[in-house]
Amino acid sequence: MKPTETLILRATTATPAVFVDRDSERGRLREAILKPQSLVIGGAPGVGKTALLSHVIQSLPAGLRSRCLCIGGARDLQDLLRRLIRALYEAQDARLRAQLHREGISHLTFESWLKALTSSRLRGTLYRAIEGGDYRVFIDHLSQLTLAAAKVIKELFWMRRAPVYLVPQAGAERLLARFDRFFYWGDQESLTLGPLPRVAANDLLENCIERCNLLALDLTGFRAEVLELSKCVPGAIVKMCALAADARYQYGSRVKIKSVYIDYLLTGHALHVTQTLTASRSRT
Repeated sequence: MKPTETLILRATTATPAVFVDRDSERGRLREAILKPQSLVIGGAPGVGKTALLSHVIQSLPAGLRSRCLCIGGARDLQDLLRRLIRALYEAQDARLRAQLHREGISHLTFESWLKALTSSRLRGTLYRAIEGGDYRVFIDHLSQLTLAAAKVIKELFWMRRAPVYLVPQAGAERLLARFDRFFYWGDQESLTLGPLPRVAANDLLENCIERCNLLALDLTGFRAEVLELSKCVPGAIVKMCALAADARYQYGSRVKIKSVYIDYLLTGHALHVTQTLTASRSRT
């Protein structure tokens, strides 16, 4: 299996070592998982959507956590189906394993078997396996959604009783909005994350400063500028501190914060770059 096929929600450089604030959002997502109830989770790039999923899933009882199927955004219908079946295989779903046993498929031939299935057989395999397992499906970084893929998602939570938690990529919210009526998702099934409160953002910043070994540097003005430039978005705080730890962004004992910010924009969020350039042009 390719390591990028199934999304494993774990801490990364974009995920804070500590999870600050978000009490109401955590409670809302956890309640939706326990009910269960499908949910769309939105917010600006870097605001912590994946971190929220990871944190809440890890806090669930072990039995329920093992039934959380987490995948990355799929390219098309077949990619979506294959990723979901692969996640069921990794969860050792009994129905899927029984089918594989009947067809003489081993772990050595699983991938080639999966790739050879038609869309119709992929759907049948997925629906038979998932409807008896009390699963929760998490689709993170959803960048595109065709009508065919939307029909599969709707089938999962309407007919197969497997709630779906969608996290659209930046810029994909409009695309997803086209299917609001198709899914019958309303405000009660939507959760939007905003920037952190100033106090929580400062707590995260102090944690990142310590974790990135920045305390030995002259941080005069650094804290205030990071909070201002990041607009208290947690992903921005984490990435800017990580860049500041690189000697290329240091001049003596000082951090070249403007260079850090520019490179964060260039490497962190292309959409943010576009918005920033557009705003700059409008001012000139």
